[in-house]
Amino acid sequence: MMINDGMFNKVEQGERLWNIINDDFRNVLTTLPEDAIFITDPPYNINFGYNQYDDNLPDDEYIELISHLKDKKLAIIHYPEESMKYFVEALGVPDEVNVWAYNSNLPSRQSRMINYYNLKPNYNNVLQPYKNPDDKRVKAQIAKGRTGVRSYDWFSDIQLVKNVSKKKYNHPCPVPVKLMERIIKLTTNEGDLIVDPFAGSGTTGIACMNTGRRFIGIELDTKYADMANERLTEHAISIDYGRL
Repeated sequence: MMINDGMFNKVEQGERLWNIINDDFRNVLTTLPEDAIFITDPPYNINFGYNQYDDNLPDDEYIELISHLKDKKLAIIHYPEESMKYFVEALGVPDEVNVWAYNSNLPSRQSRMINYYNLKPNYNNVLQPYKNPDDKRVKAQIAKGRTGVRSYDWFSDIQLVKNVSKKKYNHPCPVPVKLMERIIKLTTNEGDLIVDPFAGSGTTGIACMNTGRRFIGIELDTKYADMANERLTEHAISIDYGRL
């Protein structure tokens, strides 16, 4: 099932707020609007068993792949060591970095880095709850309508997706919707166009719908592209997405 249907004009004309493109992102980059913001969790080049994509590229080929996102407004996720090994070579030193920490039994795999290029997170967009709500100063802030304090450049309140095989849309390595929602809220505004060049099962698209952003997902694997299209269609109907 090919799902490339002239989406880009439709986004700009407001006729449709999302779509999935079944293609290699390198083939469609030049057709994307210049104001697109790229937010993605790419393949990690760790020999993971995807359906179609080879996740064991020679280092120079993986770096070349990621380098196509250079100079874009970009938030891109990877493990800390690989971020330095691959992303600095492909994209340069990031303008800012966040650390997402979580529970995991894998050795040295309890955190990932969110690397920002040409994109600055606004930590006032995501508030964390007050730690001492009974403090007089905090009570005064609450009385003024404040619901929390600005977030940090690290967080540990979002955990990995578990029991993937039991999910209806069981992409082998999804990130949590809440993670993508947080990145989107930190870096974009309602109505902005978000592009995920490694869309997988459409998690970034779900996060865009939940936060009132437009979305283009590009996915090489036809199986996952179809999965994402079905998932987003179902979610759009469930939340009446389509009006910003």
